[in-house]
Amino acid sequence: MKSILKKIVFGGLLLFMALSISSCNAMFNAIVLPNQCKKCVVVNIYSEQILETFEGCGGSNTNLEGQAKEAAYNLSRSGTNLCDLEVRYETWKQENEE
Repeated sequence: MKSILKKIVFGGLLLFMALSISSCNAMFNAIVLPNQCKKCVVVNIYSEQILETFEGCGGSNTNLEGQAKEAAYNLSRSGTNLCDLEVRYETWKQENEE
């Protein structure tokens, strides 16, 4: 019984730490890198068709790669061959509007 309780507590701590790190990354990007932008697209490599697009600047560009990879995986589960898909990334710095 104590072993199960320890595993539950340990799992809860790991989950809390993972969520905290993700939140810290978003806050860091929003404060320190507000003009840093990223775009991730899921592309069919044979037709060059863009199937999904994820884009954001500052804090909203956190975890875009993960979202794009998850979208590619989900597309593969709904009939598209995973080997036909590619996730492409692009980053740029947004100019300040004065």
